[in-house]
Amino acid sequence: MQFLSLGTQYTLTALITLSKEGTGVAVSASKLAEPLNSPSTYLSQMLTNLIEPGIIGTRRGINGGVYLARDAKEVSLYDIVTAVEGDTFFQTCFLGISGCGDIEPCPFHDEWGKKRGKIEDWLKSTSLEELANDTSTMLTDGLLQFERKAKR
Repeated sequence: MQFLSLGTQYTLTALITLSKEGTGVAVSASKLAEPLNSPSTYLSQMLTNLIEPGIIGTRRGINGGVYLARDAKEVSLYDIVTAVEGDTFFQTCFLGISGCGDIEPCPFHDEWGKKRGKIEDWLKSTSLEELANDTSTMLTDGLLQFERKAKR
């Protein structure tokens, strides 16, 4: 089971790279996309979701690109995930049953509610800076590269 979409995984990894550059330093989407094995246009679309909540900004021109608009320690993983994916993960049934709730719970309802709450709390309490520090060697060792499957 995959909780985060590939787009969110790309976005998180690109933000780790931006955090290494520092607040306000612009990097082109193509440069961010290259080690991810991601099309730069797709990554650009994902990053667009982060402009309105003020996580990143954009700059045009020769030294243009995207940049962190806030310090990495001020951006939580929850901010990033909900900007890209929305907050439906924190409200939906584990089995995807639309009528699941306290009145008519599915077999996973109570336990999933507890786990989902813990995941939400962890995402809210973990900053981009912490994530970047934890994964810094993964980036340099190439462990955060993604394989895209060929279309059939």
